Amino acid sequence: MNQTTQKQFNQILRQQGIEAGIKPVEDIPNEKCRLDEVERLGVLEKDFSAESNYNALTQLATITTGSQIGLINILGSNIQKCKMDFGFSPDQSAIAQELPREISVCQYSLLIPKEPLIIEDMFLDERTKNFQKIEAYSGLRFYAGSPLVTSKGYSIGTLCVLGMEPRKINHDQIEGLRLLADLVVSSIENDFLKKQDNRKKQVSFFNEGESMVKYFSTSSIMFADFVGFTKLVEKLEAGDLIETLNIFFKGFDRLAKKHNIRKVKTIGDCYMCVSGIPKQEKEHALNMCMFALDILKFVEGINIQHEVLEKPVWKIRIGIHSGPLIANFQTGAFDIWGDSVNIAARMESSGQAGKVHISEKTADYIDSEFSLKERGEVELKNKGFFRTFFLN
Repeated sequence: MNQTTQKQFNQILRQQGIEAGIKPVEDIPNEKCRLDEVERLGVLEKDFSAESNYNALTQLATITTGSQIGLINILGSNIQKCKMDFGFSPDQSAIAQELPREISVCQYSLLIPKEPLIIEDMFLDERTKNFQKIEAYSGLRFYAGSPLVTSKGYSIGTLCVLGMEPRKINHDQIEGLRLLADLVVSSIENDFLKKQDNRKKQVSFFNEGESMVKYFSTSSIMFADFVGFTKLVEKLEAGDLIETLNIFFKGFDRLAKKHNIRKVKTIGDCYMCVSGIPKQEKEHALNMCMFALDILKFVEGINIQHEVLEKPVWKIRIGIHSGPLIANFQTGAFDIWGDSVNIAARMESSGQAGKVHISEKTADYIDSEFSLKERGEVELKNKGFFRTFFLN
């Protein structure tokens, strides 16, 4: 389809969308930076068909989720371009190559750019119930899309799957889709580097002097904080206080190495750490929960000694959340930030002494590996209500 015909076709589809009552997304977070990233990588105009890995990843997405159709879609300012499709007829494939963004389902992923978008029944969902009025969407009922988030933390599109029947998708299938989306992004960025003739030998993130800021689509973050620390400060001499904190934190460091956990930093009496970075291990949440339980045992052991010596008992509160984040590796230092980090901090502050308080996201990752006690809906400061659990 030539450019003139395509523009005319898009105008017709836009008008159909308006008449159908489809509401385009508005107030997209960081939209200018996102579009700059799309332009930087040149993905709107890039031909994916020459690379067999994109076709394989699209097919794997359908197999992983048990869906009929798989797509790699790139989202521009007002258009969506399908770069790879699997399961479409030739006519459907030709239509999907370019669509107005205003009538694309993937546009809604831009409002939650680091989370999967799952629509179990497009006919019932408020965002998509009017799509059935457009012929191209009339037979589609199920949608699941994982955002294509680049190393700079911006979503350039989605790896999505579609189905003809409404249905649910489980946690492992969503995780599989996310992993495949990460591989799509990795291929896009590697192709970009090759185009720039950047063939520098890759080095470890943690080499001294290296500097890198990178997005990770999954991780588990833990905050551990001593309860009643202010009162302990009043009771203990400065030297005793520092010595006791050092005993605890050095013990935590040893346990962190055992469970493949990376310490971020200590802030006063607070210990902050992360798992799943940089290798994105599947067991990141499992490792973090094992680490947290070992911390409780370690603190309990130290407290037994304190009781014998008639020293104050230290009580610890632990919170864990799993999700995406941005990591900063710079000249030997390391830090993380993002909404997942903030939620993990709130999980700790809203927890209870001597317990490991985990979010539903973390619980999804560990499945039946642990016995959980449901706490119910807990309001996290400035974050709303979350379903949370205690590890038994």
